[in-house]
Amino acid sequence: MKESAVHNDNLDGRSPSTRQIYLASTTAEIWHDLVEGAEQEMQLSLEHEVEGYLVMTLIRYQNYAALKTHLLALDYLNAHGVGGQVRQQRLQQLGDISLLFGGLYPEQADRRMVSHDYFIKMGKSAYAAASMGAKQAIAEMFVKLSENFIALTQVLRVVHDYTAEQRPDLLEAWDLWSGMGDRDAWERLSHNGAVVPVTVAGHA
Repeated sequence: MKESAVHNDNLDGRSPSTRQIYLASTTAEIWHDLVEGAEQEMQLSLEHEVEGYLVMTLIRYQNYAALKTHLLALDYLNAHGVGGQVRQQRLQQLGDISLLFGGLYPEQADRRMVSHDYFIKMGKSAYAAASMGAKQAIAEMFVKLSENFIALTQVLRVVHDYTAEQRPDLLEAWDLWSGMGDRDAWERLSHNGAVVPVTVAGHA
């Protein structure tokens, strides 16, 4: 488990811009590889739990078409208009989307005519508010997300820079190959330097 905030070791000597994406068996491994590569490039080491949450968030919201329809100000009002677990869930979602807009999709700031600080302030505030009244372990995670929000957006910005031209094409291709065995998708992945298993989910 990685505990320190910063380290100076580049584990494999490769940055995301110079290494291949090694696809093993799931979309989760794609995102995990990209996040770890971004950390290495930044000489930053996120805590294991925080890194895991970031990867799961990327998986949960990988449907960008649906993600970009969110109006954060409205989400904020909806979150504070309810109580209990529903409030916590809405605040968590607000924090997650603010994190993605602030890091992985920075173009959203221009499209919405807001500054990048808007997403940072919204996300930090949402996670901090979500921690209130939550069970201890969950509350501690939300506090960590709030405190490390800027570092998390910086990691996602490196991922964005690396995948700007390939996302969402490669992830879409991976879904088609792993789920349906689509040969055209396999060709797209191979052409872009991805090391694709010969068989995935029973597909040869």
